[in-house]
Amino acid sequence: MHLRISLLFMLFAVHVFGQDYTLKEAQIRDGFNTYLLSSSAFVDKDRFVWYATNRDGDFYRFDGKNKLRYQFYKDENSYDDSFYLSNTAWIQDHNNRIWAAELNKAYIITPGKLQVERIQYPTQTLSSKSFIAQDEADNLWISNGSQFLIKITPNRQVTQVTHPLLKDRKEIEIIKVLNNGKIIAKSGYNLFYIDSDGIHFFGDLQAIDKDIHPNFAVFENGKIVAENSSGYYKYNNVSYKYIYLKKLDIQLFNYPYEENCFLGNCSWSSNALVADSKLYTANDANLFINNINKDAKEITTIDTLHFKKQISISNNKHTPNFIWISAYDELYKLLIIPNNFKRSLQFDDKQYSTRGIVSDSKNNLYIATYEGLFKQENGKKPTQLFIKGEKNGLYDILVLEKNDSILWGSQEYHRIKKVNLITRTKKDIELPKGFKIEYMKEKSPDEIWIGSNKGLYIFNKKTETVNPFIEDGYFLGNIPVLSFIEAKNGKKWIASRQGLFLKEKGKDFINYKNINPSFTYKDLLTLHEDGKGNLWIGTSGKGFIFLNPETNQVKNLTQSDGLSNNIITGILESKKAIWFSTYYGLSRFDKQKGFFALYYKEDGLADNEFNLRSSYKKNDSTYYFGGLNGIIEFNPEKIELRGKHPHTIFLYSATYFSSDTNKNVTDYLSLNKKTINLPYNKNYFSAVFSINELFYIEKNSYLYKIEGLRNEWINAGTSGLIELPSLPPGDYVLRVKGKDAKNIETKNEIKINLHVEQIFYKTPLFTTLMVLILIGAIIYFFYRRNQRQKRFFERQKEVKELKSSALRAQMNPHFVFNILNNMQSVLILKGEAEANKYFGAFSKIFRQTLDISRQEHITLESEIEYLDNYLLLNNLQLNNGLEYTINVQNSINDSSRIFLPGMLIQPFVENAILHGLSQKRDKKLTIDFSMEKDYLVVIIEDNGVGRIAAAKHAETKKESHKSWATTIVNERISIMNYSSNNETKAAILEIDDLKENDTICGTRVTLKLLQVYNDS
Repeated sequence: MHLRISLLFMLFAVHVFGQDYTLKEAQIRDGFNTYLLSSSAFVDKDRFVWYATNRDGDFYRFDGKNKLRYQFYKDENSYDDSFYLSNTAWIQDHNNRIWAAELNKAYIITPGKLQVERIQYPTQTLSSKSFIAQDEADNLWISNGSQFLIKITPNRQVTQVTHPLLKDRKEIEIIKVLNNGKIIAKSGYNLFYIDSDGIHFFGDLQAIDKDIHPNFAVFENGKIVAENSSGYYKYNNVSYKYIYLKKLDIQLFNYPYEENCFLGNCSWSSNALVADSKLYTANDANLFINNINKDAKEITTIDTLHFKKQISISNNKHTPNFIWISAYDELYKLLIIPNNFKRSLQFDDKQYSTRGIVSDSKNNLYIATYEGLFKQENGKKPTQLFIKGEKNGLYDILVLEKNDSILWGSQEYHRIKKVNLITRTKKDIELPKGFKIEYMKEKSPDEIWIGSNKGLYIFNKKTETVNPFIEDGYFLGNIPVLSFIEAKNGKKWIASRQGLFLKEKGKDFINYKNINPSFTYKDLLTLHEDGKGNLWIGTSGKGFIFLNPETNQVKNLTQSDGLSNNIITGILESKKAIWFSTYYGLSRFDKQKGFFALYYKEDGLADNEFNLRSSYKKNDSTYYFGGLNGIIEFNPEKIELRGKHPHTIFLYSATYFSSDTNKNVTDYLSLNKKTINLPYNKNYFSAVFSINELFYIEKNSYLYKIEGLRNEWINAGTSGLIELPSLPPGDYVLRVKGKDAKNIETKNEIKINLHVEQIFYKTPLFTTLMVLILIGAIIYFFYRRNQRQKRFFERQKEVKELKSSALRAQMNPHFVFNILNNMQSVLILKGEAEANKYFGAFSKIFRQTLDISRQEHITLESEIEYLDNYLLLNNLQLNNGLEYTINVQNSINDSSRIFLPGMLIQPFVENAILHGLSQKRDKKLTIDFSMEKDYLVVIIEDNGVGRIAAAKHAETKKESHKSWATTIVNERISIMNYSSNNETKAAILEIDDLKENDTICGTRVTLKLLQVYNDS
């Protein structure tokens, strides 16, 4: 078949003339870009497309929807008409720079920097073709219509390299770069190969084979015909010579070369591609699609695409089935769909949703649809099987008797249909009201298993009745049965919406969850037992489940593990794999390697959505799956493996307000891992992303989430544009990923750090200043209040006076100054949480001090709380370097009923911290309360340097500040003992040094207070 299709009148993005190709026009021209293409398309390593325009030094990077311009001339008026760049004039070096070679210059494009440079070199202009290649040492070689080649080293040194045989003004031209890296060149009949050492002569082709034409084509060994062979092949029934060159491991081909082809665009060496057993050749405005038959040594043109203007073709070695076709004003993309699957029940005017598949002994296939019953005779197209008295009858689930004469099926789930295939007659068998068929399978020549909404039943073909399946006196009950298998060991397994059920001989039906609590799955749709007795269970939304009934091992694999979709509609097993039809695609699971291969409509499926109970294995080499658009047939052992090949997401541009330039800016391709700082009143950010799946670009979708604001992924649609108009102040990470047309996530994510500034009156500095002012006001308030109280208490007893003196000694300016300094440090270094602790302790001790100053006696409970707050405040000052404990012994039953003079213990605690522990790194302090007869015993111990060492240290430092606290306490104890009416002392004070091995290791203060009982 040789078809010639004109693209002048065809619609793009359709399947071309029933073959496995899809052609679309790439939208590269718009109102802002009216320049003509002046090059072949070049596909880089990221699968994006580059092309040049008719303005010299003007290039575009095309990601399927966005065009990014690269210019050598910044002045719009400084340009010449460009040289046409064929597909051989482009290359991407190992540093990912793009080179575009003309006859007398090469442009070097650095994609990430939007930079274009230029290198110039001489040319003899013997022809108008250029070719650029790279050797194993990263040297670039350019043929430019001269008797020499241009060599550009990695440090961009330009030299002319020639060979003694290059004379008589015959140019040398590079004609092929092989997959193994070899560079092949020719001059007339002389063949050369090139490496880092220079140009090497291989031989004179006239001497090797006089029948080889000077305009021969070069292909890798075995690409077109059998490996290591020479002889003749046929192109459209015309014989042409080809030879094998062992040393270079290539094959040279004669072909129908046209002398007047424009710029060599009809050359098979430069404008031919091989993909999926097809040879694609461009000749003038035609694209010839040729089938390759290696065994028969034949190349046959099966289709021809005719374009309006001259074309050239190119692809990428990573995606050989994706071909770009460039003309002067248009760019097209052609996708070659592999011939993995044979599609049946395909019609132009209608789609048929298949619901059941069976075959007879003659390999004829019967297909159930909602539009009637179809028969596909072996090797032929399906035709509708018309049954008497029925027009477009509804069929669902088929069972064929072994004599091939009677076909049983369900209709609308509540009726069984008996079809005589010989007489083409039918009989409808009504089922009980409310009875719905979910599953049918032959049990014996006279019986059919029926899975229903009311349990497991058996249909008797002779009596045409359904009865519950009862075994050993047990019945499953009203549990919907969606699938059923009788295992090789006799066990019966039932899949239902309520879970997996098991029936063993002599036992009742049981939910398998009761045997294996780890099996919590429900909504089970289909079952399959493999050759080893393992169960494969398809679910509605949970992927598939692997179950080993012997070990009760359960493994669940889902879409996140590589499955195409989580709703399983059918399961078939081949020698090496388990096949799953799903609601979106076909999945092949390798039983040994655990590898998924995925297939979709673009891989040859009739449709991506398959139907339940529409899978069938005719034999080991013929499998069927049915879906919304007919059925597919394939040989599982010959199908090409196609796994998940995730694409990559890229940033195209980002737009935001820059404080540095005081205007909106747009960054392209990369943000260089920097944090984007946004003012609080310019808090918007937008970015455009693209996925390097360029054929079904309109089906790519994008998702994002903003860490620090929203944790869920948000669907951004298919445009690739993400806009964040009003971000609140804070730090965020914008994470973006994508999904391609197959719903496969990109292999990478893009992360962009964003910082939105806070308005000035909400900044930490402003808040700190306000807090300090407030604290100052509070301190001033308490200071004035204390002054007034001081004047009042001067007229009170001497004990009250001494108590106030102790208060002043405790709250001395040096102590307050340290507190304020520490407040500032805590706010700056430790943040709000630690500052709140400090403020809390400080406010509590102020409040308690004022309360205690008004009372003659306070409870032990209040004193402990006061000491605890005091120690907490000091510990915060010491950066948690003080280890302290307050113990209340069992001899004290109720601390709220024991009283003592206020502020009598704190001075000793202060002395221990300031003088005993100040020189120690490991500061430890213990306060112990107990009762001995009528005395409250208070013991204060520290692990300080002792009284003598502390006194010497104070003398050495010549401290100007003298602590009056101890003196005041001694005076208070004297007054307490003097005022006591009893002979027993009211207070007893003992201070001792603690020693260990005759070395002072601390101080112990023992204070005994005669218990005072409150009259209230």
